[in-house]
Amino acid sequence: MKGSSRLVVVQKIYERISDSQHQISFPKSSYIRIIKKVFNGFFDKEKELDEILFKNLSEKISFKNLDMILKIILKSAIFEIKYLPKVPFKVVIDEYLAVTEMYYDSGQKALVNGVLDSVYKSKL
Repeated sequence: MKGSSRLVVVQKIYERISDSQHQISFPKSSYIRIIKKVFNGFFDKEKELDEILFKNLSEKISFKNLDMILKIILKSAIFEIKYLPKVPFKVVIDEYLAVTEMYYDSGQKALVNGVLDSVYKSKL
């Protein structure tokens, strides 16, 4: 799945969280099945994804204080790492880091990289 597809995932999840009554429409994409799988998985496994994220955050960072977009990026990536093992871990990290870079500075990018690396290592 190309990086732009991961951007679509993040945007569509944000749309759903912001307005749960709004009908979500997805753009045409050769990756639409995976986009929808991550989108639906995010909501189906949200509690579990929250727990994994919380466990893998540094003690210095409060889960409650994380920005909504940052939580969406992290939890979407965690879903892929945990439930879509065919997608190489390095690809997942690189592409979600690119999405993070669109919204945040290098500090948040380092946070995303560290959390996802921790999630992957704990999975082994």
